[in-house]
Amino acid sequence: MIFFVFFILFGVCFMARHFFPLLSFASIFLAALPDIAFAHEHWLGKEAGAYALHLGHRYSRHEGAEELAFDTSSVKAALCVDARGVAQPVPVGTSHPVKIRAECAALLVSISSGYWSKTPWETRNAPRTEVPGAIKSWLSEESIKRIDRWTPGTAQPVGNGLEITPVSDPGQVRPGYKLTVRVTENRKPKAGVAVAYADSTRGSSGEDGTIAIRIREPGIQLISASYEAPLNDGKADTVIRSAILQFEVPE
Repeated sequence: MIFFVFFILFGVCFMARHFFPLLSFASIFLAALPDIAFAHEHWLGKEAGAYALHLGHRYSRHEGAEELAFDTSSVKAALCVDARGVAQPVPVGTSHPVKIRAECAALLVSISSGYWSKTPWETRNAPRTEVPGAIKSWLSEESIKRIDRWTPGTAQPVGNGLEITPVSDPGQVRPGYKLTVRVTENRKPKAGVAVAYADSTRGSSGEDGTIAIRIREPGIQLISASYEAPLNDGKADTVIRSAILQFEVPE
């Protein structure tokens, strides 16, 4: 299968090289590779009564820097679920790393790095209307939810975007056992969304939005979901929505 994929990519590169002789094989090949090959993810740390939003590969098996800088203006909002299960907006910091001073049973952070456009030479953080020669463009929308305590509020979706919610207390699951989670959008079950854990796709959400994930080891857990849909705003071809669920499994 891997050989077949590389054979197809080589064919694409060869044809592109034939019609665009000024391009190198390397630049064409990298442009043809899936964006997921360079994926990184957000996570929420906690320190001295505040959460800190990070980006990088600390909990990933992919190669790359443990932590990366990011545009703090991409953090759009944060919702804190208190011990009573009530969700309320909380302010977010403007310096790096982004601090959110709150004490929450669950915290949901919404992020958007805006429009992205890819050319045969580079990928730029701009809509296709500002990138001559763009061959692909998308709008990125993300969220990350950290659950620290199980309450009636954390058992339900917190926001209106793409979101992952456990159907039972994730703090009670142990390595080797499965945790069922539900993928929602606008608080309604979302079917057919790819769900990944431990750097590999485990399947897609069912008609009721659920999927069972077998937990491999103790410690910080990150379960992610994502999908791509057409976008007709004139600035990008598609919107890529993704969500991360973060929780901790005891030793």
